[in-house]
Amino acid sequence: MNPGDLVRNKNSESGELGLFVGLRTYDGTNGQQYTCSEVMWFERIAHNGDAVSTIQTSLIEVISESR
Repeated sequence: MNPGDLVRNKNSESGELGLFVGLRTYDGTNGQQYTCSEVMWFERIAHNGDAVSTIQTSLIEVISESR
């Protein structure tokens, strides 16, 4: 997955689409880190009002690659 790719939320019944922005790594508990995808969804915003939200990478799939 590359920035600019069109992605689909596999958990969405409506087939929600968005633009893959990149990966973000967070510090978890006990010194472990976890990484998730950042996506700008076309038809919604994040709960905090941001245009970009995070989602588990395994829950999205590439529909069209950017050029």
